Amino acid sequence: MKNRSGIFMLTASLALAQACDMNEQQVSAVPTAEVDLKGAETSAREEASFDELFRVAGTEFNVPPALLKSLSFVQTRYQMVEGAEEFEGRPAVHGMMGLSGALLEEGAKLAGVTVEQARKDARSNVRAAAALLSHRADALRIDRSRASQWAPAVAEVSGIQDEEGRRSFVQDEVFRVARLGLGTLSREWAASGQGLTAEEGRVGQALAVAPDYAGAVWRPSPNYNSRPLTPRMVIIHTCESGYSGCWSWLTNSTSQVSAHYVVREDGGEISQLVRDASRAWHIGATYQCGNNSNMECGLNGRSSNDFTIGIEHGGYASQTTWPVAQIDASARLLCDMARDNNIPLDRYHVVGHGQLQPYNRTDPGANWPWTDYLNRARAHCGTGCVVGGAILTRYNQLGGAGGILGGCTTNELTTPDGIGRYNHFQNGSIYWTPDTGAWEVHGLIRARWEALDWEKGVLGYPITGEMATPDGVGRYNHFRKGTLLGSIYWTPDTGAHEIHGLIRAKWEALDWEKGVLGYPITDEMVTPDGVGRYNHFRKGGTEGSIYWTPTTGAWAVHGLIREKWASLGWERSALGYPVSDEYAVTGGRESEFQKGFITYTAATGALTVRMK
Repeated sequence: MKNRSGIFMLTASLALAQACDMNEQQVSAVPTAEVDLKGAETSAREEASFDELFRVAGTEFNVPPALLKSLSFVQTRYQMVEGAEEFEGRPAVHGMMGLSGALLEEGAKLAGVTVEQARKDARSNVRAAAALLSHRADALRIDRSRASQWAPAVAEVSGIQDEEGRRSFVQDEVFRVARLGLGTLSREWAASGQGLTAEEGRVGQALAVAPDYAGAVWRPSPNYNSRPLTPRMVIIHTCESGYSGCWSWLTNSTSQVSAHYVVREDGGEISQLVRDASRAWHIGATYQCGNNSNMECGLNGRSSNDFTIGIEHGGYASQTTWPVAQIDASARLLCDMARDNNIPLDRYHVVGHGQLQPYNRTDPGANWPWTDYLNRARAHCGTGCVVGGAILTRYNQLGGAGGILGGCTTNELTTPDGIGRYNHFQNGSIYWTPDTGAWEVHGLIRARWEALDWEKGVLGYPITGEMATPDGVGRYNHFRKGTLLGSIYWTPDTGAHEIHGLIRAKWEALDWEKGVLGYPITDEMVTPDGVGRYNHFRKGGTEGSIYWTPTTGAWAVHGLIREKWASLGWERSALGYPVSDEYAVTGGRESEFQKGFITYTAATGALTVRMK
């Protein structure tokens, strides 16, 4: 951060939301703890909902499933994106694997699917990427048993033209994520003896520290000119691509575009491309105050580049969630430039690209967390925040600023549905409604709840604080949405996963994690036929599941009987869905399915299938 003489005060034009109760207290704002951000990143990387897609496509095309998962995480964080044009000359990207243009068409052809399927169907998109990687591996004659040898093939499917950008994409993003770990698929790759090793890291050139922000690296772009006005606003952009593809395009002289900064998805690196005092070429619009609540109308008719600083973010306007570490890193940057340039931290001076250029841009999109973003920037600037009422009571019960939640980072705010109130803190949040009361949620359970879209998602609001399971191994919060109950359970081994509705009711009837199934190892997921829902579980070395359909209800299947059912093709087999829990029979155990039975004989260990 640069040092400036004199005293600077942030003059926010928008008032912060205030608590309703009279017993409010001012609490010093503390930046979000780094360990909490890292925990959220770990949870996001290890998300297992799509592991089977990566495993099946990898097996079909002889590509490591963990490599496909790493590529998807870097490109889209496992989201099915529908990209848009952010920079002229760069085609939009599509799907979980971030395929674009000719690469999308080639991958679709190699996988035997249509381009439309590769764009909009997750399985087709992953198969197209796997087929494309495999085809490049064949052409390059790489040794598929050595992880590092995949580098040139990964570079070729990146869609990045610049050679330094391609190297950074492979080594600093895809391979870095693979080394950090992606859950089960990473462990399987390592166990095969073919995974990445620490020794295979990149030894790259040292990058200079950025001139205007010490937390960034300097990658100068030639695409700028003199600024005729001092900075008055900050424009928030999305790259419509990943980080390396973004900064490498903006530093390319032929692109004729630039931005001042680009923020990586995990918040671990920021590139400065143009000095704050110079005019970057990041928005193609003249300013019209009618697009900005009739604020700063004296700037009407000026190029918006003349008085703005542009921050690009690896990601897409269409994505549904944003990484908390990226939002926090960008908020730190925003605070710094606001102090240096006397820019108010409000929604009139920190604006979206689509807000000022609505005729052909929508970024940063409908799901950009403006409230959280600006509150984090204000907190990093030390402007303080307020905690009051029932939330303050719960906060004090947990030890206040010296307790598990740490210092506050926002004032008390209203939830989007208008029902609840909440404060964010250094290490978590407290949410309150008149019906549920005030309860804290933090750590990886909070990260999972955030990934499920907070109270707007399937779980609704917390109805307990975080509690320890009876065995002392796990932690959990219970939630409620209307009359539907749900939970998130976490252990160091299984991670944090949600369970709700009738599947949760069945698990409860089987005595929660103390029962035969143990802890959930997936969220509730949809079966391939679109009819049923299920969660997988694990207890020790034994895995189990609860499957539900509207016609069969929710039933558990586990152990050897489950293994037999899985080998037959799960619910797609001739047996169909389970219609009973496992029960005792003479000499063994049995489960009933829609069209038959699987019986285990204890004396012989035999598993037999009997059709109805």
